Amino acid sequence: MKHLSSLLFVLCLSVSLQAESLRGFLLTKDNYQLTGYFNVLSYSPTGNIITFTNDFGDVYSIHPMLVKGFGFSKDGTSFRFVSRFHEGQWFFLHEEVSGRQLSLYRLPDASNNWVDDSMLKLFQTPPPTYYFLYGNREILPIPRNGFRRTLKDFFERRSPALASKIGKKGFRYRNLSEIVVQFNELKGRARRRL
Repeated sequence: MKHLSSLLFVLCLSVSLQAESLRGFLLTKDNYQLTGYFNVLSYSPTGNIITFTNDFGDVYSIHPMLVKGFGFSKDGTSFRFVSRFHEGQWFFLHEEVSGRQLSLYRLPDASNNWVDDSMLKLFQTPPPTYYFLYGNREILPIPRNGFRRTLKDFFERRSPALASKIGKKGFRYRNLSEIVVQFNELKGRARRRL
């Protein structure tokens, strides 16, 4: 009994220490911010779910279709997530690059210790890791295989000069952040000229 109570105490302490580092807010569909702690983001067959503990100590499992997103700070870095629907599933996507014309989002994975992506590995066709958010909240998945065709088609009408560089050095899949930044700079300059 003594070992059980000490084990329970250590478990509660580790959960509370982890929760303190993930204090943040949840943005509801009607734009209310609820404050609390984010414990874990995990995947399910319908997308992903976060476990959220509000300031009163109530624990909830929140599905992305129920909220607009959430955010928190960890080690001085801010993390912002939005909920998006894609091909029959709801996901929380992490904002990598925010831009006026184009933003880059990423599907969370186990590289962060608060993400459990073990269920994601069981998907028959895993969802793409990266997504563009553009226009009127439209979303474009960027698959690893075939990303050149996807990006060339996307940029062909918006920035033909950028479309011609896709696939060359500095404009590959690993450079998606830089591509988004460059596109936003080009569009920003064109906007100022008018």
